[in-house]
Amino acid sequence: MNTLLIGNLVSMLGAGLMVVIGILKTRRQILLTQCLQFALMGAGNLVLGGYTGAVSNFLSIVRNGIVCVLGDLSGPLKLIFIAVQVLLSAMTNAHGLVGWLPVAATVLYTWMLDVKSEVTLKLVMIAAQLMWLSYDIFFQNYTAAAFDILTVASTVLGILRLKKAAAR
Repeated sequence: MNTLLIGNLVSMLGAGLMVVIGILKTRRQILLTQCLQFALMGAGNLVLGGYTGAVSNFLSIVRNGIVCVLGDLSGPLKLIFIAVQVLLSAMTNAHGLVGWLPVAATVLYTWMLDVKSEVTLKLVMIAAQLMWLSYDIFFQNYTAAAFDILTVASTVLGILRLKKAAAR
């Protein structure tokens, strides 16, 4: 089996979880489900040669674990996490600007992770997912790219559900 097929199959498993995340309601549900998603997507990135994507995914597991344990990332912890992200990505990036897309997505998400509004968090998730869409297309991770689109759609649905619930 070739690496393109294997990478896409592994990514498809993670991508399925990514879509589910869009309809989850609580921050804890989102963070815990993302950890498994990040592990699978990171493995798919490694197989396809997307090393900055793998770094972003694996560091995101650490970030989400810290948030689940501590409740929030403090300003200094955010800055440390972002610095590690940028440093490791600079060491592994061999693809120019496209290699920085997962870094930008992860930095944005990390910085905004402690926002109190689930709607705002979901809007940040949409922006980050659109960056990943470009990255996934570049690395021919077509299953992940398809699910990036589905994730944006399911996250919009999640926002509409939250707004409907708030209007009651």
